[in-house]
Amino acid sequence: MFTFIKRLQELLAQLKKNKGLWFTTLSVVSISGIFICMYVITTMTDRVSQEVYQSMSKSYEQILDVKMDNKKTEFEKILVAIQQNGALLNAIENNNTIAMEAVKNFLNEEFVKGGFVDLSIDIINVTNKDKVFRNAVNTVISSKRSLFGIEVLNEGVFFSYLFPLARDGNVYGVLEIKESIHSLRGDFVKQGSEYVFLLDKKMLAFISLEAKTGKYKEVNQEYTLENVRYDTKFAASMSSMDEEVYLLFLKNKYAIDQGYFKILKKVTDINGTDIGLIIVGESTEVSGGFVNIADNMTNTVTTVALGLVISIILFLF
Repeated sequence: MFTFIKRLQELLAQLKKNKGLWFTTLSVVSISGIFICMYVITTMTDRVSQEVYQSMSKSYEQILDVKMDNKKTEFEKILVAIQQNGALLNAIENNNTIAMEAVKNFLNEEFVKGGFVDLSIDIINVTNKDKVFRNAVNTVISSKRSLFGIEVLNEGVFFSYLFPLARDGNVYGVLEIKESIHSLRGDFVKQGSEYVFLLDKKMLAFISLEAKTGKYKEVNQEYTLENVRYDTKFAASMSSMDEEVYLLFLKNKYAIDQGYFKILKKVTDINGTDIGLIIVGESTEVSGGFVNIADNMTNTVTTVALGLVISIILFLF
């Protein structure tokens, strides 16, 4: 250790004797140090920006989870009110189809009048053993427990809540309330954000011909969207997304592309099958938006650092 220090002192002494070499060495070391600091600062700001984007991605995903949970709560409130109708329960138990249809039609008409065009209710009598029910209904009947989730039905993709009606341990009916998955778009639009649901192409086979003809548009090799609901620039940017950006989007679950910050959430149905993607985000041009804030922060720090470097270099010379 002492030998190393002595050698270093001797080297410095020799350099000081040669003034040209000494100042050249100082300049090279100083400039190298400046550019190293510059590199550290810029990479640090880039890293901070990425952390901001990751944080916002998680925040959007949490918002989505909350909105989905709220759907279940909303459905439960509606069903609690319906269960108080003793005459209706009696009609279901006795398979009074006329009364059941009258109540169902009345409620669905009231939903439409209230502006809830994607919300509907169905009343199912299960005592008819010859009738074939879908898997979710059969699960509710056999388990005697309610079931909530997303389903791909003949009419499209819905949030679905199924509630069993039982007497003496036997299920005699099922109340079903459902709302289109596209209904979430209104919530995000109100807060200045964007929303689109992409359906996995393999699920199109479960939607009726009438419900899908002329309504769906291909996004890429894997997904399609209900174009009649998403005639927006945000939705259009899905199909024009570069393949490399798209693959990174799937990997990182967020992307900044074509003027939008986007995050995605994979959607699984009530049976655990992947059926599509929910993509939400916001324009990067929004004044006061977090993307602008992150970019401004990076540009400001980089500009200050560059100014400092130039000032020091001018001072040296």
